[in-house]
Amino acid sequence: LIFSVIVLCTTIYIVRDAMVVLLEGSPTSINFRSVFDSLEQIDGVQKVHNLRIWSLTLNKIAISVHLEIIPGANAQRILKQTTKMLRDRYSVRESTVQIEGYNPEKQDCHQCLPPA
Repeated sequence: LIFSVIVLCTTIYIVRDAMVVLLEGSPTSINFRSVFDSLEQIDGVQKVHNLRIWSLTLNKIAISVHLEIIPGANAQRILKQTTKMLRDRYSVRESTVQIEGYNPEKQDCHQCLPPA
């Protein structure tokens, strides 16, 4: 009985972590709002939307995001800076960054709002 309790207590965390990966849940090691704010601070980025963060494995985080940039901004520089920041600050190894021109008509876009 004691052995069963020990096994149950030690495996419950492994099962929980495995379920997060299998269900592509948000990793607990990364703060969504922090990533969102960091992306907004990149020089040339006007707006961030469609940010998605999920676990590929227990130690591998993936991010997908759309960045609207100001007219005349260097898209390649922003892409490289974004990828480097995600890798260095948040240990993200898999990222998809879509660069778009800023569209002021999307001011009321519901997908553009970060979660509260």
